[in-house]
Amino acid sequence: MATVAAAAAPPASGAGTNGVSPPPAEIEATCLRCVISAIGGSIADDISDVLLSLGAQSVVVQEHRPDGAPEQEIFDDGEAKLWDVCDIVAHFPLEADVDSCVALLEDAMREADMLLPDSAGLVYAVSPVANESWVEQIKASYVPLQIADDLWIIPEWSEPQDVAATNIILQPGVAFGTGEHPTTSLCLRELRDLAAAGRLRGVTVCDYGTGSGVLAIAALKYGAASVVGTDIDSLAVKAAQRNGALNGYEPPAFLALQCGAGINDPEPIGAAAAVAAGSSSSSSGSSPTFDLVVANILRGPLVELQGRLSGYVKPGGMLMLSGILYEQAAEIQAAYGGEFQDFVVKTHQQWAVITAVKRR
Repeated sequence: MATVAAAAAPPASGAGTNGVSPPPAEIEATCLRCVISAIGGSIADDISDVLLSLGAQSVVVQEHRPDGAPEQEIFDDGEAKLWDVCDIVAHFPLEADVDSCVALLEDAMREADMLLPDSAGLVYAVSPVANESWVEQIKASYVPLQIADDLWIIPEWSEPQDVAATNIILQPGVAFGTGEHPTTSLCLRELRDLAAAGRLRGVTVCDYGTGSGVLAIAALKYGAASVVGTDIDSLAVKAAQRNGALNGYEPPAFLALQCGAGINDPEPIGAAAAVAAGSSSSSSGSSPTFDLVVANILRGPLVELQGRLSGYVKPGGMLMLSGILYEQAAEIQAAYGGEFQDFVVKTHQQWAVITAVKRR
C-alpha cells in the first residue's frame, strides 16, 4: 500500500472546486475517495456514468443531508428513483488525477446543459481512504435510534441497547426508512399505539411504499399475521426482503413486491399478495384486501392513488397515511372522506400521520 497525504475537511457550499488542501497527514491508503456534493437527483445517474467512464472504480449515489437536516423522502415518478439532492461518492485508483477527471466531468455537464456555462463548477472533496476506514465510516454514520421508550431501530452491526424492547434490525442503504425522518417515526409510534390497543394481533397489512421495510417489520413484531410490502423501486424491494430476513421474517409472513409508479401502471400484487394476505380474492381476479393499509409516501401520490389504496382496505379496516405536512392533512382527508370515517391526525414537528376506518 502507498502512503499519501490526507485531504482537509470537505469545502463548504460555494467553495472552490479543488477539495484537497494542505497541511497533509500521513496515512496508508488503498484508493482515493471523491465526494461531489449537492447534485440534483435527476442527473445523478448520468454523472455516475461519466465518472465510471473516466476511470472511477465504483460510484455510489447517496442522500445529501446537511448537519441537522431530516431524511429526504423518495418518490419514483417513473423516471427518477433518487432524492431531490444527492451526493456522489466515487473511488479512484491512487494514481488517478481526480482533479482532471472532475474537470472533464464539468465539461461534459456543460455540453449536456447540466451545468451553466458561467458556473463556478462542482463542489467536491478528495481524500485517501483505506479499506478498513471506509467500512468504519459507513458504520459510524448509522447508530441505534430510539423511536420510543421501548422501540429502537438497530443497524445490523450494532447490538440492541435494550433486549427487552422492540428492536428492528436494518441494513442502512438507499431505501427510504431508517427511522430518522419524522414521518417514519410517526408511523412507527402509531403502529406501537395500535398494538398497545390490541388492534394489530393477527391482522393482515399492506405497506405501500415499503422502502427499507421498517414499517412492515414493525407491524410483524407487533403481532400482525402477515405483511405485503410494495415499492416502485426494485432496489427497495430487495432491501426490504433482506431486512425482513434479518428480523426473521420470510415469505409468506413478509412478502415484498414491486408495484407500478402511477395509477395507470400495472399493479402486480395480484394472486401472490392475496396468498400472503390470506385473501381468496385472487380467484376472481380482483385485488386482495387487508385489515390495515399503511402508505408513507408523499401528498401527490396519496391523492393520485386514492382509489387504489382505498380498494386495498377491507370494510371496517384501517388506513394509515403519512409523508405529508400538517397543512396538507385536510386535503388528504377530503380525498379519502367518501369511503372513510373516524379520521385522527397526529403531528410531529411540521409532519402528520392520518388514520381512518373504512365504512362498512
